[in-house]
Amino acid sequence: MTTKPISKIVAGDAPQPIEIRIIRKWIPYIKKQEKAPELCYLFVDIHGDAIEAVADLDHEIYFDSIIILQRCYIVNNYISVPSRTYMPAVQHHASLRIGKRATFEPLFGKEIPAYYYKFASYNDLEARMELPRLLTGRIERTSGIIKRAGKTLQKLTILDESGHILEVTLWGDKGLEIHAEGCVGKLLAITSATVTQFRESTTATTAIINPPAIDIQSYMERFKSLGEQSQQHPEDIYITIADLKSKNITDLLQVHFQCNVTIDEIQPNRTWYYVTCSKCTKRAYPQENDYVCEDDGLIPEPRFMYCLNATVVDDTGNSSAVFFNDALTQILKISCKDLVLTENNRNPRILPEQITAIIGTPLAIRFNMKKDGSITVNNATITTTFPPATPDPKMSIRRIDQAEPSGKRSKF
Repeated sequence: MTTKPISKIVAGDAPQPIEIRIIRKWIPYIKKQEKAPELCYLFVDIHGDAIEAVADLDHEIYFDSIIILQRCYIVNNYISVPSRTYMPAVQHHASLRIGKRATFEPLFGKEIPAYYYKFASYNDLEARMELPRLLTGRIERTSGIIKRAGKTLQKLTILDESGHILEVTLWGDKGLEIHAEGCVGKLLAITSATVTQFRESTTATTAIINPPAIDIQSYMERFKSLGEQSQQHPEDIYITIADLKSKNITDLLQVHFQCNVTIDEIQPNRTWYYVTCSKCTKRAYPQENDYVCEDDGLIPEPRFMYCLNATVVDDTGNSSAVFFNDALTQILKISCKDLVLTENNRNPRILPEQITAIIGTPLAIRFNMKKDGSITVNNATITTTFPPATPDPKMSIRRIDQAEPSGKRSKF
C-alpha cells in the first residue's frame, strides 16, 4: 500500500492513506462565537511533519470510541482543505476534515515521533528579538461607553504620526479607562492589540449624523389601531441605520425591518458562496472536480448558496450586512449554482463581475439583526428612488416582496 507523507498533502486533492500518530486533541477558542466550536487533533508522521485535523464537535463521542491519543493509525477518506489563517496550530498550508467517512486502521511497528516541536530556524531568530511596538496616535473622536450584548466597549478614532486614521475598540475594563470628556486631542499609546481589518488608504473621512429617532413601539401600536394585522406585519418596520444603532440590540433580535440602502463595499478576504451536502446539509468541500461531504462522501448534487459580507449605507450611517442566498438571487437574477458552474466562477474568494457591479445600486432590503450588531438580509429589491431618511408617518410599512416596481409606497 502506497502512503502519502504529510508534507505532500495539498488542499483539494483526493485522499491517500497517511501513517500518523495522534499527538493531541483540543477544542479551540472561537472569538465572539462566530462559528460553532470544533474538535481538533494534531497528526504527526514518521518524518516529523504535522497537520491539523478538524471534526464537528458533535462527533466527539464517536471519535473517542475509535481512536486513542498517542496511538498510531493509517488514516484515509479525509478531506484536505486550506488551513485556517486565524491562529493555526502548525505551519502547514492544508488541514484535514474528518467525519464518519474517515477510516482509522491501527498501525503497529512504526517509529513515529510521540511529540511535535515547532522549531524556529536561524532566519526566524532576528524577528523574534524585536521589542514590541507601540501603536500611538492622537485621539480624534470617541464613541463613549457602549453596552452591546451584555459587554462594555468604547470605540476610539486616532490619528497616527503618518497621518492615517485608525479605529480602535477597547473592551471590558480597558474601555472604562478612557474618559470621553476631555480625551479628544490627547495622545494614546497601545502596547498590545489584535488587528481585525486592515485597509491602507491615503485619506479617511467619518461623518456623524443624528437624525430624529424612530419609536419602534409607536409603529407597532399604530398598526394595531389601524386594524392592519390581517394584511401587514407589525414587526416589519421601516427604519434607518442610525436608528438601529441607537437601540438596544437585545430588543431587536425578533423584529424584522425594512431599509433603503446601497452596498458601499464588499468586505475583502471573505468568501461569497458556500456549498452544502444535499443529504445532511453539512458543509461540502471541493475535491478535484467534485464536492465531498466528510460524512456522506461524494455529492452528486451539491447545494450552492450565496453568502456575501458587505457594508451597506444610507444617508444616516453604515452597517455590516450579510446577504444570504434568496436576497442575492433576487438582486443578481441568477442562481448561485449557475454563477459558479455555468459562468465558471469557482473561486469563492474572487468576486465575479456580476457581484461587483451591484456596488452603489439602490436596494430596498428586509432584514433582521444579529447579536453582534450586523444585519442579515434575506429579501432585497433593486429600487430607482429613495424615500427620505426619516419615514413620512403617512407612508405605509410594507413587505419588500409587495413593494411596487417604482419604489413608491401606498398611503394608509
